[in-house]
Amino acid sequence: MTMTTASSDTDRAVSPVIGAILIFGLVLALLAILQMTAVPALNEQREFQHNDRVQTDIVGVGETIEQVAATGSKRTVSVETGLHYPPRMFFLNPPPVAGTVRTTDSAEIEIANARATGETGDYWDGGTRTFETRSLEYVPKYNEYSTAPVTVAEPWVVFNRFDDATLTVTEQDLVDGRRIDLVALEGERSVSRAGSAPIGVEPTSAPTRTITVRADGDPVTLTIPTRLGEEEWGDLLADELDPTGNPDTDGYVTEFDCRTAPPAPCQELTITLQQGATYELRLGAVAVGSDVAAEEAAYLTDVDGNATAVPEGGRQRLVVEARDRFDNPVSGVRVNGNVGDGTVRAVDPVTDTEGRATFVYEAPDTVDHSRTVEVTTRFGDEPREEVTFDVRVMTLGSGDTSAETSPTVTISDVAANVGGNQDRYTVDVEATDSDGDLERVDYELRDPETNTVIDTATASVSGEEDTASRQLRARGAERADEYRITVTVVDVAGNTGSDETTVSGGGS
Repeated sequence: MTMTTASSDTDRAVSPVIGAILIFGLVLALLAILQMTAVPALNEQREFQHNDRVQTDIVGVGETIEQVAATGSKRTVSVETGLHYPPRMFFLNPPPVAGTVRTTDSAEIEIANARATGETGDYWDGGTRTFETRSLEYVPKYNEYSTAPVTVAEPWVVFNRFDDATLTVTEQDLVDGRRIDLVALEGERSVSRAGSAPIGVEPTSAPTRTITVRADGDPVTLTIPTRLGEEEWGDLLADELDPTGNPDTDGYVTEFDCRTAPPAPCQELTITLQQGATYELRLGAVAVGSDVAAEEAAYLTDVDGNATAVPEGGRQRLVVEARDRFDNPVSGVRVNGNVGDGTVRAVDPVTDTEGRATFVYEAPDTVDHSRTVEVTTRFGDEPREEVTFDVRVMTLGSGDTSAETSPTVTISDVAANVGGNQDRYTVDVEATDSDGDLERVDYELRDPETNTVIDTATASVSGEEDTASRQLRARGAERADEYRITVTVVDVAGNTGSDETTVSGGGS
């Protein structure tokens, strides 16, 4: 009996130990299961959330590029390239991950058949202008989120590139009605760290200027490098596309063409714009990384003083602006001036931060008759590096019979066609000049509140009397409830006369 009781006591003592071992084993098994299933799932969720934040950061880089181009001031933006996993008691986490932000290889942008007016037309002469640009991309590196996209910021759109699809994150901002915006990205940068990486963006051609261009013979075309496909660009350009030139739409894109057939990325996209319209072209360049030189002066244009008149012995202020190939001001350029009749004095011959140099033309004390004098300013030997001012020197002598009279112009009729999505005005004018040297009539449609030029046109006239007719129009967001139409007649000598009228519009 004693031995049986001892055996039972021993069994009762062993049972709790075995139970504890079993429970401990179950806990370890549960922890192992959680380590293999729950922890990866939680980490994948963290990685997905991180990738969403990175996409927002890349969009922010694109916005910063636009701001730097507009203001000309350097800025720094952060991109959360890497991720630290949160600590978890009893569980193991992988080490932090670090994606990479990097610039892509450079590729070429091309603008063809665009012609500007005035001195700017010496540079934008209807030929082909090319520029180099890069894109910025974030390449993720996660432990669990294996299908994370590469986020790409091209200068005109941000998109996500997956293995089997491409999805845009932003709308395109290359073409908006008659406005063309393009900021090239220069420099080389590649950074990878488990945290945030600063991206410095500095201007190389800024602040941006806007010039007006028209088609020169063939339509204006824009050719850009892109890794989006034809279908994506079709969606992005849907609001701008107008293949038939319908005046009741806001679109000015007649067609677009991919170099590579779908479903592959375009590689190179060519956009063709409508003929007959004027376009506002705004170009700029910024850089990330180092060892990127500022742009040099490409051409010289006039700002103030051309087609003016002074009395004998009088003075006229002349201002020129040195611009780079992106049409933006360049400082530190020495400009020289000379004239054959009278004198030209340099006030500020070296261009300032606005790219401007100033001269004063001093007319002869006496002239035997009124005449036009050419004042030349230049910084190089190319035609585009030179500006010629036409200054009319007027005699004060009562016996002068050669003094020319200014031409006159009168708006004789305005035929309005207001409705749909466009306001159109056919403007008829009558021009006269007793000297018989009429040259042209310039038309402008303006918003009277902001004085913004909405549309322009030019007509040739000649002789002592002539008539002309041109159409002005406002589309979409440009429409207003009232417009001011201004016409200016110019003769061969540079004398001018003008007339204007106010008309009702269909906007609000």
